[in-house]
Amino acid sequence: MASLARSIVLCSSVFAALIGSVQANAFRGNGGFMAAVGHMDAEALRAAVLEEVMGALGSGNRVTEQRLQAIEEVLRPTFAAMPKNAHGNLDHASARYVLHRLFVQRHAMYVKGLQPGSEAWSDSSNSSATEVMEDRVPAFVQSLFEERLKGRGLGMHELAVLAATLEHLIHDEAVERLKVVYEAHSLPLDARVGETAARQVIDTYMMLFILGRNASEVTAELVAQEQATIEKAYPGWHETQKFAHQVRSGLVASKSAEPDFAGGQLTFQAASQVVEEIGERYGRWQDAECQDLKGALVKLENRGSGRVLLKDFYGQALSGGAWQFSESMDYLRELGALDESDPQQPAVMIANYVNAKSNCLASSSIYSVCCINECDALMGQLEREVAAPEALPGRILELVAQLPSATVAAPREITQELRSRLEEVAGHHGGSVPLHGRLFAQWLHHAYPRECPYPHVAGSTNPMTSKEWMANGADSTSASVEEMSRHVQREEPAAEQAAPIIRREKAAANEQVSLPWTMEEELLVSKSSKKPAGWSWSRTLAFVVAVGSTCVALGRSASSAPSSLGTSSAKDGLLPFHSKQHIC
Repeated sequence: MASLARSIVLCSSVFAALIGSVQANAFRGNGGFMAAVGHMDAEALRAAVLEEVMGALGSGNRVTEQRLQAIEEVLRPTFAAMPKNAHGNLDHASARYVLHRLFVQRHAMYVKGLQPGSEAWSDSSNSSATEVMEDRVPAFVQSLFEERLKGRGLGMHELAVLAATLEHLIHDEAVERLKVVYEAHSLPLDARVGETAARQVIDTYMMLFILGRNASEVTAELVAQEQATIEKAYPGWHETQKFAHQVRSGLVASKSAEPDFAGGQLTFQAASQVVEEIGERYGRWQDAECQDLKGALVKLENRGSGRVLLKDFYGQALSGGAWQFSESMDYLRELGALDESDPQQPAVMIANYVNAKSNCLASSSIYSVCCINECDALMGQLEREVAAPEALPGRILELVAQLPSATVAAPREITQELRSRLEEVAGHHGGSVPLHGRLFAQWLHHAYPRECPYPHVAGSTNPMTSKEWMANGADSTSASVEEMSRHVQREEPAAEQAAPIIRREKAAANEQVSLPWTMEEELLVSKSSKKPAGWSWSRTLAFVVAVGSTCVALGRSASSAPSSLGTSSAKDGLLPFHSKQHIC
C-alpha cells in the first residue's frame, strides 16, 4: 500500500506540474506551491514545479534541472513544428505525439498510452475522459484537473517534467525487477557481487525482461529451469547475453573509481545502474534484428515499390526457410501490412510489416520495445528545417530532394508524380502542407516506401500482437501450408499470360508500380482546435489519463511484490519473445 500511495502522490505532483500558470487556489492548503503560482514569474514557477516533483520522488530521484534541460533540447525541434493553441502550447494529442517521439528517439521505447492508436491521426476514443479517469485514478486527481485546467495546454517545460518523471518510473520498475532477481539468487541487497555473481544476476534479469515471466513466481528453481531451456525458447539468447555483459563491463570500467563499483565488487546500487543502462540501450541494439528483417524483405521487393508480392512472401516461407513470413492474410490485413489495392496481386508493405505490433516486445508494464520507425528520423529532419506546423510544397520538395534514407540516395530528382501529389495536398489545405496529417504521411510513404509506413484511415485496421489475436478467437496468426501454396501457385492475370515472355520481363523491369493514394485527410490537430474555445479540460484529461493509469498500475503492481513484470506462464513461451512474432 505504501508503494501505491507513493505512486499516487508522484502522479498528482506531475499532474500539478502540467498545469502551468493558473489561478492561485489551494492545492496543498494556503501555503502550497500551487497557491503562489499566480504571483510567480516564469523562472520561479519552473523552480517550484521542479521542487515539488523532486520532493514527491524522494531522495535519489533522477529528475534534475540538468536532465530537464537535456530533454528540452531534444523536444525543441518537434515542439517548434507542432500546431499550438492560442497560448503557444500543445493540446493533448500533440503532447502525446511529441512525448512518443521523444521516448523513441532517446531510448527506443514505446511508452504505453502515448503511441498512436490503430494508426489513427486524431483522437478517436469513444469513452469520455471522465469515465476513463474515474476508472484509473483517485477522485482528488480528477478534481485537480477539473479545477486547474483552464485551456492553456502544455508547454515544453511541462512536457519535459512529465518525460523525466516517466523515465524515473521506468528506472524504479527496473530496480524492482532486480530486487526479485537478488531474492531468487538468495543475495541480500546489502551484499557486493563479484564477476561471477554479477553475470548470473544479469542473465536472470534479462530472462525476466525478455520472457516476461511473472515476477512473483520467480524462485531459484524456476531460474534453473529457465536457464536450461532459454536457448531453445529464444535462439538469440547468446547474443543477448553478450550484449548485456558488454554493457556491464563497460560501465564497471568507466565507474571503477566510484565506491559502489570499487574493485569490481558491485553494490546493489551499482547493479541497478547496470540494468538501467541495459534498458536504455536495448531497444536500439535489438533494432538490428528489425533491420535484418527489413533487408530480407527488400531482397524480395517488387520493382522498388516497398512491397513484396504475397506469392513471393509465402514462397520464401515454403522454400526459403524464412518461417517468419507466414502470417495469414487476415492477420496481415488487421496489422495494416497488406496492400490489396490490386486484388490480383496482393502485397505485403515492407515498412508497415516491420513496424507492425507483432514485432513489439512487451518487456515492461510501462513501455514496449518495438522496431524503430525509420520515418520518424526523416520527419525529425524536416521538422528541424521547417520549424513550423506547415510549409509550402516548394520548400518541402527542396528539403526532401536533399534528404537521404537507408535505401534512398540524395540528392535526387523528385519525380513529377511526387510533385503533383504534394501540390494536391497543398491545394486541399489552401496552399500549404500540414506536416502532421495523414496526407503528408501518405506522401512520405510514396517518397520513402521502404522506410515510411502507409497511413491507413483511422479505424480501417486493428493491429494486435499474436497473443491478442488468438485471444480474440483466432486459432493462429499463421497461414496454413495449403493457403500459402495457393498464393504461390496463383496464375498471372490472363492479359499478362498472353504477352510474350521477353516483352513481359522487359515491361516489368521498367514499369513503375502504382502505389495507393486517397485524399482522406486526418490531422493530428484540427486547425479549429487552435482557438481557445476548441480546448477543453476534458480533452487534456484524456491525454494525461495514459500517464495516470501507468502510475497507478505501477503502484498497484509494486504493492504485490512487483508482479507487473509479466503474467505469462511457461506455456506462453512458444515464441522466443514474449509477444514478438519475428526473429531473424
